[in-house]
Amino acid sequence: MQISGLSEIASRFDGMLIDQFGVIHDGQALYPGTLRILSELKRLSIPVAVMTNSGKRAEANRQRLVKMGVPRGHFVDAVSSGEVAFAQLFPFSRDEVMEEGARRADEGPLRAYLIGKDGEDYGFDGITFVENPHEAEVILILGSNAPETSLDQYRERLNGLTLPAICCNPDKLMLTPGGLMPAPGAIAAIYEGMGGKVTWIGKPYAAIYQHAAKLIGNPKRILCIGDSAEHDVAGGRNAGFSTLLVMTGVSQGHDPAKLDPKPEYWMERFTW
Repeated sequence: MQISGLSEIASRFDGMLIDQFGVIHDGQALYPGTLRILSELKRLSIPVAVMTNSGKRAEANRQRLVKMGVPRGHFVDAVSSGEVAFAQLFPFSRDEVMEEGARRADEGPLRAYLIGKDGEDYGFDGITFVENPHEAEVILILGSNAPETSLDQYRERLNGLTLPAICCNPDKLMLTPGGLMPAPGAIAAIYEGMGGKVTWIGKPYAAIYQHAAKLIGNPKRILCIGDSAEHDVAGGRNAGFSTLLVMTGVSQGHDPAKLDPKPEYWMERFTW
């Protein structure tokens, strides 16, 4: 069902999980309707969690939103796939990330091989990152260095590895100033296609929705808003929530009639 603005359906819900990239902002600046919507939802006492398939932890995403001009009181919290992954790893049990029989006897910090954007701090304190993947116990796929690093180059780096991998951002595409580029999910899919074992954390998988719903008080009627049918719509539906797709971000230029899976609602842009 197409709607022209969120005001048409907002009263049907007691809480909202709103995607960050492609809905609230384009990676550089807020979309024009963002502040009006968040202000109206606050006025209606409808709690909001801002969700993102970001390998960075929640604090970095909170700071990004505030720096872009979103008042901190307009959302309960930011929920990132990186935060959910970190919570599962630390305090960590090697049983959760390593194959049975491959655990080391010492109790030192977990050694991980990081795949991410050059120069980024993902906030995974307490984990030792190593440059040589053969010295690691797990691969953490937290970001993408595209376009500087191509998918073929990632394939070459991962070739021959048998380490378990954790992908903290299942998105296949990401918004950049240069347009859509391969995201961490595309890198993880390459590794999985090569026979690697990948644990996926983030939308559309269940753990991030459980985390986000708990933060806003587990209301009965939750609406998930996003720009990706593959992640936001599929994830929201799998969690048992209603879904709204905004035709911006990765869905810009797509035909709403061909969305799969189909959301209950869709609108051209994020507006009240």
